[in-house]
Amino acid sequence: MVQILIFILVGIINGLFSSGAGQLLIFYWVYILKRDTKKSRQLSLMIMPIISIPTFIYYLLKIQINITQFLVLVIISLLGGYIGNKLMRKMNGNKLNLISGVFLVVLTLYSLWRMK
Repeated sequence: MVQILIFILVGIINGLFSSGAGQLLIFYWVYILKRDTKKSRQLSLMIMPIISIPTFIYYLLKIQINITQFLVLVIISLLGGYIGNKLMRKMNGNKLNLISGVFLVVLTLYSLWRMK
């Protein structure tokens, strides 16, 4: 039951912010359920596209999309995801957590700085 509530929360956060939900899943799996970091990240990468589909459909129906720009972004994202996945397989879990944590702190500080 708790996992269902976590997944609902992650889906809501993904719909609201379009980011960060995967990090919540990883935090939950690694630090709460004590699962392997790499497997948690891989599972998150598998789940996030599924969670994003309702958000994608909602925005597709509500806003005008430049299809050329959209396709370019999709191709670039797929390429980046492929490269990132290859790099992730070569790192240990502690390095992945450190890089992820630093990245989130930098993004948070940048967001707070922009709010001024």
